[in-house]
Amino acid sequence: MKQMGKDELQQYDGNEDRKAYVAYQGKIFEVTQSKLWRNGLHLKTHQAGRDLTAGMQAAPHGPEVLERFEQVAELTEKPGPAAPAAAFKTPPRLVELILSQHPHPISVHFPIALCIAAAVFTLLGLIFQAPSLEKAALYNIIFAALSTPASITTGVLSWYYNYSGIWTHIYRVKTFISILLVVFLAAALSIHFLCLSGPAQDGPWYWVYSLIVMAQAPTVIGLGYFGGKITFPS
Repeated sequence: MKQMGKDELQQYDGNEDRKAYVAYQGKIFEVTQSKLWRNGLHLKTHQAGRDLTAGMQAAPHGPEVLERFEQVAELTEKPGPAAPAAAFKTPPRLVELILSQHPHPISVHFPIALCIAAAVFTLLGLIFQAPSLEKAALYNIIFAALSTPASITTGVLSWYYNYSGIWTHIYRVKTFISILLVVFLAAALSIHFLCLSGPAQDGPWYWVYSLIVMAQAPTVIGLGYFGGKITFPS
């Protein structure tokens, strides 16, 4: 196996059509073809051409993701030191117990499924002019609104304690989409109860309401997509 020092490793930073290499525990992997390492930058946080041994401990995934890539060399220098314990936040005992049950992956499925169902029922209600379908959509929106705070709270706790609260690009995107979902839910319920007087309506407020409800589907799909990016990076 080829031997490579850190000075040579830095030349493979993924910029200007150069290959992208990263090191972990003395092994060097090529990540050039990964979409998550485009131009040698991973989630606007990690630069190719470096030893990631220390930073991996704070990553929202394990080092097994690197095993998907080809090992091209071995690092001649010793791996970098482990991240200091201070980088990891110790949760209170109750929070630790809650997080040990993985509540966020469980709770997040409720608003995702309910919002998609609401969008589907709303669309079908528009097509078939069926008040019962529109009523079913409303119930799904209500339950989605009730389940969203638990999903957001567990997500914040998981990010802060399990992933060291590192404010990377993917978490900024998820935060923006979460806020957008809350706005959509609040707007839909406000319009329905303040501006609409029955399940089957017509007029501008009814169409605004319907569009907002249907917009919730791609919103929660986006949340699920970026959540999958964190758990199963490619």
